[in-house]
Amino acid sequence: MLAVFAVTYSWLYQNLISPVETFAREFQFVAICIVTVVFIIVSMFLMLRQAKKLPKAYRVDIADVYGDSVSIDGVRQLFKTYEAAESYARMYRQSFSQYKFRVVGMEKEPGKSR
Repeated sequence: MLAVFAVTYSWLYQNLISPVETFAREFQFVAICIVTVVFIIVSMFLMLRQAKKLPKAYRVDIADVYGDSVSIDGVRQLFKTYEAAESYARMYRQSFSQYKFRVVGMEKEPGKSR
């Protein structure tokens, strides 16, 4: 009787349980890969959507001690990137301490009619 049980168990394990375990492992791997690909695609979509909302150009606004907007000859005010605008604003703050400089994003590039 024990021999019949051992043979039955061995046959069931080889023909039923082992394939189901293998399928489950492969399915788990495929599910993890699919979730990873979906996460990467959604992340890229959100990143590109956010990049479209960024300003096209940046302007350095200059204010005097009274808060009035002024323009100083020889001071560059329009920039393509935020880093450049912020760097120039810091440099201008050191050179012209009587004025306040701040970086402002612009919706459209200067000089573009569209």
